[in-house]
Amino acid sequence: MTRGHDTLRRIIAFVLVAAAFGCAYVAFRDDNAPAASTTKARLATPLWSPRRIPQPIVDAVGAQRLQASLDAEVGTGQTCVAANAGSGDIASHNSTLALTPASTQKLLTSAAALSTMGPGFKYETKGVAASDPANGTVERLWLVGAGDPSLSTPDYQAMVESNPRRDAEEQATGPSKSLTSLASLADAIVAGGVRNIPGGVQGDDSRYEALRYLPSWDPTYRTDPEIGPISALTVNHGINTVQPRLTPVDDPAVFAATKLSDLLRARGVSVGQPGRSTAPNGAKTIGSVQSAPLRDLVGAAIESSDNLAMEMFAREIGLKATNQGTTAAGAKAIVDRIHALGVQVDGVTLVDGSGLDYGNRVSCQALLSALALSTRPEFNALRDGLAVAGQTGTLADEFRGSSLAGKLRGKTGSLSGVTGLAGFVDNGRPVLFSYIANGGFGRGAGVAMRARIAQIVGTFPDAPAPDQLVPVPNPPVPSTRP
Repeated sequence: MTRGHDTLRRIIAFVLVAAAFGCAYVAFRDDNAPAASTTKARLATPLWSPRRIPQPIVDAVGAQRLQASLDAEVGTGQTCVAANAGSGDIASHNSTLALTPASTQKLLTSAAALSTMGPGFKYETKGVAASDPANGTVERLWLVGAGDPSLSTPDYQAMVESNPRRDAEEQATGPSKSLTSLASLADAIVAGGVRNIPGGVQGDDSRYEALRYLPSWDPTYRTDPEIGPISALTVNHGINTVQPRLTPVDDPAVFAATKLSDLLRARGVSVGQPGRSTAPNGAKTIGSVQSAPLRDLVGAAIESSDNLAMEMFAREIGLKATNQGTTAAGAKAIVDRIHALGVQVDGVTLVDGSGLDYGNRVSCQALLSALALSTRPEFNALRDGLAVAGQTGTLADEFRGSSLAGKLRGKTGSLSGVTGLAGFVDNGRPVLFSYIANGGFGRGAGVAMRARIAQIVGTFPDAPAPDQLVPVPNPPVPSTRP
């Protein structure tokens, strides 16, 4: 028996209870009470008519139709679906079946990050030295990574801001609020009195493990690339060049040190050769820069499906939960955290934070539960970050010209043989839904599959008007009572 059928049964039971109360009222009212008027008309339709509560009946019929349409669409493959209209589940298909989720998993990582660090948390990247500047000189300066996934140089920031897929409101307000300026850190170091660094800038990314790519990942993730190298100190998402093709850096810490050195030289500072090493204990902070609040970073990462940001969130979650800045510790801590938040985690197994690994397993019910958290202020970023159909993020090129354009917000998931979509459709009444399918299809076919599911969900309640479901009352007739 499906949840949609269970909902229908509950609605029918409710109507019957209402009818029973109506009958009791009619049976026990005082027939000897004086009538206000001997000519007053009475409704022929009983007081307990279901017309007095039409919406639950409309929803019940709509849920039944939605269930039938989804069952017909998904068939018997490795697929799960869940939908909720606020008052309860309205349809489901294998909702607790754990499947490879691709990037829909980012909703779970994001929820865990917001819960673990707090929506107002800010990363702080520091430039430190063994001592304060002496006559403008520090022998060596360490650039200490804090796990900020948004550190950017001015040229990279300009490239991001020129992206036509950026939210129109954010474009109007100027520089992206989700990027941390490495140039601002250079300004802070100069303001700290530094004019000469003969030993150069040293990148320190010791906060997290040194594993750049998971061995279980498809090698093409690095060569295409789907993600830059994971590091506690990364600048420009670990991408060295964009044209003619994206090229990841070999050593994120040295790359970051090199970029900061260039910015310092542009500000008149003499800087030696960059390198990598760990800052000494007790080092003094010369300058620092903070990220935007985590809520903004999470929202931007969900909208663009940022793999590197999610992997860095996962390692920070692991560090906060177990003092281990590793992907393995983070993946386990994510499951523990969302479970504590009330998300159903039966069958849920995570290998990474981004959803890139085919070994990840997530159910549609878990995704739906995570989405439901977005009604709480501390988790608003889960909703605000969802891409808008036909307009922004990973849905900018999907649903254009369709009835769902601008009305569907969702988190997509795509791998070869994996497709998913989780979010809500708002046609005047938000309907949360989640969908995952695994099989032998390509990415293009997967996009078409999730589009059909979204279109079906968007038809809810797709039920006749109340007048068709419940008979219209007969015209009033004059009372014959004395």
